[in-house]
Amino acid sequence: MKDKILQGACLLLYAASIALWILTGFFYLSAALLAVHCAEFFIVGGKIGKQAGFSKSKAFFLCLAFGFTWWLPLKKAQAQDGD
Repeated sequence: MKDKILQGACLLLYAASIALWILTGFFYLSAALLAVHCAEFFIVGGKIGKQAGFSKSKAFFLCLAFGFTWWLPLKKAQAQDGD
């Protein structure tokens, strides 16, 4: 449940950054979110997604949208399955 709340908060942050961009022209928050989530995919999200059985494109879009709130629960679930 907590993961879904965090994912919703992530989407709200995107919505707020886009609204800020439209209303004021301040695009830096949107750009930073995209940059961090893209980097996150290449550093850890792609690997975790592949191990969980997701296609590369689906893992990319989920990581782009939700960041660590998507891949961290997958990583924890994989760690519990390995025990």
